[in-house]
Amino acid sequence: MGMSYTLKSRQRIIKREGYKRGISMRITSSWIAICIAGIANTSCNKVLNSDIIAPLSMTVPIWRDLIFAATNIAPYLVILWALQKSFFPKGESFLTKSSVVAICAGALCVITYLTSSTTSILCIGFALWELGGFWVYVLYILALCQLPNAKSAAICVSVSSVFGILGQGILVACPQQMRIVIGVVLLLTTLVLSRPLARQNLDLLNHTKDIEAVEFSNPFSFISPLNPAFWCLFVFNLVFGIALSLNCVSGIPVDTSLVSAGVALCVLVYLAWPNRLENHVDPLACAAAFLVVAGLLCAVISLFLPLGNTTNYIIRAGDICFVIIRFLVVFGIGIRNRLGALRVIAWSAVFTSLGTLVGTYSGHVINGLIGVNDVLACSFLCFMLLSFVAASFVWFSHFSFRAVIFGVEPLSHTQPIVMPAEPAPTEKTLDECCDELGDEYGLTKREVEICALLAKGRNGRAISEQCYLSYNTVKTHVKHIYMKLDVHSQQDLIDLVEDMIASAPLSKNEQTDETQTTSTTSCEHIAREA
Repeated sequence: MGMSYTLKSRQRIIKREGYKRGISMRITSSWIAICIAGIANTSCNKVLNSDIIAPLSMTVPIWRDLIFAATNIAPYLVILWALQKSFFPKGESFLTKSSVVAICAGALCVITYLTSSTTSILCIGFALWELGGFWVYVLYILALCQLPNAKSAAICVSVSSVFGILGQGILVACPQQMRIVIGVVLLLTTLVLSRPLARQNLDLLNHTKDIEAVEFSNPFSFISPLNPAFWCLFVFNLVFGIALSLNCVSGIPVDTSLVSAGVALCVLVYLAWPNRLENHVDPLACAAAFLVVAGLLCAVISLFLPLGNTTNYIIRAGDICFVIIRFLVVFGIGIRNRLGALRVIAWSAVFTSLGTLVGTYSGHVINGLIGVNDVLACSFLCFMLLSFVAASFVWFSHFSFRAVIFGVEPLSHTQPIVMPAEPAPTEKTLDECCDELGDEYGLTKREVEICALLAKGRNGRAISEQCYLSYNTVKTHVKHIYMKLDVHSQQDLIDLVEDMIASAPLSKNEQTDETQTTSTTSCEHIAREA
């Protein structure tokens, strides 16, 4: 089984190359552009929270939540649907132009609200601002995935967090109308700097006709939405949503800029110092979980002792740690599988937005209970604390962010599968090779059948129809086959079978013919010598 050895050697080479890519970084013009885009994108969040969401929280909280869900969840679901139908990338230019128009129109509505105090205009402005901002965020993350290695991305995100949070503190001192104008400029700056790099990824999507077939051929390069990483996003952002609304005054969140910037700076030093970044991702996630637990505990204690805004500071510190990890998760998948980057961005945004929505609503409920029914508020916080501890240290105990960021298999084959050649009459047949693989690696009868079809170049839909199985069942069988055979794509499986056919021993008839030919030649040589 020389092919199996070759594949294992290839895996070791890939891992060594991955370590090397994660060690060094270079400050290039692209890195600077993405870093500035991140700073601008982080800074303008202050405008959204203080000048748009805060007034809605005081007047029409239901409309605030409905608009948030419609503009932060629905667009990403549309992206996922469009990707499934393979006609999303063609609308990039339209989406970019629409984003610019929506941001400017939304800002105009918000400024109009400042003079007229008409809530409906503010709701329209909020919806337009968010619809425009969602595409800016997508372009920024796609641009981030163009960086050469994980360390470069980690430092870029950390630097953006430090200066972006400081930028939020500076925006607080600006007049309200000027702050909104600056927010528009910041969003458009993010779009302009991110789009040229993001289009490289979108162009690749545009040239790939059947993403479903690529996913079927490379199942370990794509991540399911049921992956624990996405559920971690939901759980953590639920708690951060509580902290965002807890102790807020007139709907405006507690200002934690200085503490957040200090924590982001510490994370920057922590991630930039070690040679091997992958050894420090999971400890950072544990630190984020510990800070969240400490923050929730302080929230319970603050009901009986005056702790001020300590809860907000501690949970916000954990938020900073986890936000950087979230960016690294998307980057780690996107750099190895550029076709799957947009899908990961969409799913991560959906789970993040759902967590934030549930968390902020819970935080406002707790605010309403404090002073009215402290026992119920305490019970609610204790329930959140115990639930988070159970999720973090029981359910997620076997989960590793390092495995997600650094362990996704690179996308190896996006081109049509090379069909195996027809074997010669004296060679093993393809079905015989698959039977031998089944005996050697413990494949079930159904898996041997599917293995033979894969080796013949069949795609998922064809196998599903021929075997009378659902497409998802076929995908599950394919993953099990790849794991047992230690291969990572359909092309690797075809190469393995072809290698077996090529290295098959000669048949008995061919060996007899070869022996007779050798004997005749020897006799003729002896006769000539005589």
